[in-house]
Amino acid sequence: MREWAIDKAGETFANVAFESYKKFGDNSPIISIENPPAGSGLSRAEDLRDLVEEARKKFINNATENLGLSKSEAKEQAEKLIGVTWDVGHINMLRGHGYKEKDIIKQTEEIAKYVKHVHLSDNFGLEHTELPMGMGNVTTKEHLELIDKYNKQVKKIVETGDWFQPFKTTPFRETLSAFGSSVYGMDSPYWNQTAYRSGGYFV
Repeated sequence: MREWAIDKAGETFANVAFESYKKFGDNSPIISIENPPAGSGLSRAEDLRDLVEEARKKFINNATENLGLSKSEAKEQAEKLIGVTWDVGHINMLRGHGYKEKDIIKQTEEIAKYVKHVHLSDNFGLEHTELPMGMGNVTTKEHLELIDKYNKQVKKIVETGDWFQPFKTTPFRETLSAFGSSVYGMDSPYWNQTAYRSGGYFV
């Protein structure tokens, strides 16, 4: 079933990338395939790696046969157009399936060179809670360091959709605090030092 799913999904993503490139050329949007919450189909790093490789291979064949691109040009476009959105909260849910922290980090190491975007949220490995970073046990720093080895320009998107409903506040302060961001453009003070103080910094 896995082989069939990768073949058919790879064909779909390759076709989307092909039609996009045919229409928009170098301005084509990136096809970035997200890992679903752990426990779903094709949710681990090796699944996404194989899916991306399959989609790129099919794109290369199609682009060389039908667009007249050389194999090296088609390969360059395939690597540019087809990649992964790595959701660190989703992969952390492998903890609920018996994976340890080092196993989760190994997953990111496996997929890092394919990553185009990162979705950032936190949880405790059991539910898809989308907490702000620093409130669960997602090892955000380690994930980002591994990805940055291949692409320092990767887009990072904070996904804390489940935060607003119960708390009725933006998770922005908690996010800045988790990343150790400074309040001003200089080195200090930092949000994690000031976020819960009263007075001017709280405002």
